[in-house]
Amino acid sequence: MSKVTVSVGLKDFDITLDDEFSKFFEAEFIETFGEKQNIETKELLGAYVQKSYEEYRNKKEYKKLIDMLDEIV
Repeated sequence: MSKVTVSVGLKDFDITLDDEFSKFFEAEFIETFGEKQNIETKELLGAYVQKSYEEYRNKKEYKKLIDMLDEIV
């Protein structure tokens, strides 16, 4: 397990993550927020909305692929 510290609004939050996921999380975090030491609450909310929208699109695509597979089988 790995501990990751995220600073939001000048408050630190320690998150314990699986080692493999921790690497992925840190890379995604840097891609989203850059090398910032602290992020604002508004930025975090914006990132959450964006990730939620991406998940929404992915689920629609998964359903489309599953429906296509069901037609084949």
